[in-house]
Amino acid sequence: MKIVKNKTKLKIPVAEVTLSKKETDFITEVLTIELESKGGIGLAINQLEDNSGLPVTGRACILNVIDPLVLINPKIVKRSTDNIVYGEQCLSDDKSMKKPIKTVRSKRVTVECDNLGTVEFGPTQMIWNTKDEFFNDQGMLECACVQHEIDHLDGILMTDSSRKYTTTVTAGYKYGRNERVMVKLPDGSTEFMKYKKAVPMLDTGCEIM
Repeated sequence: MKIVKNKTKLKIPVAEVTLSKKETDFITEVLTIELESKGGIGLAINQLEDNSGLPVTGRACILNVIDPLVLINPKIVKRSTDNIVYGEQCLSDDKSMKKPIKTVRSKRVTVECDNLGTVEFGPTQMIWNTKDEFFNDQGMLECACVQHEIDHLDGILMTDSSRKYTTTVTAGYKYGRNERVMVKLPDGSTEFMKYKKAVPMLDTGCEIM
């Protein structure tokens, strides 16, 4: 099967449908095989079409971060109020495979789906002291991944203004003095520090992410 890269097609939301066990097993097999062959960590069913251009039907996605998870008719029913900035790639976006796109994602989400019931996604660690701890947090990666794939099913792309990170995204949010924030330093690297320490650095070319 081919990966859909046409944005017009990707913008079409996938509606929930009741699937039989046979249909569920078929979709699970297709997603598992295609994700393994394409080499990603997540895939939504509407990213696939056969060689004639016909899409695979059904609302489902697969994640393979901590353990392989196929979600049938998933929907996000709860999001945390705190967000993180994450660098994402997408098999449907060739440019992102060379240079990840910065997105804004909820730190925790609760997902409901037909086959697994209610599933909670979120970081493995309570706080991150370094950028290495942040990017090595598999729970956070899985949480960002599930949001990315369900967005696909809802016809939302990571390059949409509602998802892509901009310097104005955090406007209006009130940080606590001791709240840890990710700061982009003038050399392009990132570091976690308390907000009260980050504020004086904004005049030196640093940026709260």
